[in-house]
Amino acid sequence: MIVKEIERIGIPIVHITTMTMVSKQIGANRIVAGTKIPHPCGDPNLSPEADRSIRREIVRTALDSLQTNVEGPTVFVPAISFTSG
Repeated sequence: MIVKEIERIGIPIVHITTMTMVSKQIGANRIVAGTKIPHPCGDPNLSPEADRSIRREIVRTALDSLQTNVEGPTVFVPAISFTSG
């Protein structure tokens, strides 16, 4: 997995994914839980404002995780309160 190789050379990286367990098994250090498999960084079925809010929270969570020291795979969960079915 490319995130491990980038981390190995000393560049912190965040993996945004809906398959957090797979990412943990592979050993990615900073994992941000996404919303849906085809759209991990948003929900196009919502209004543009709601979708933008979700995307903003996911990006904030990813940026916060870059500033957090971790010892091995760590999952960060964005504070998202709504998505469509």
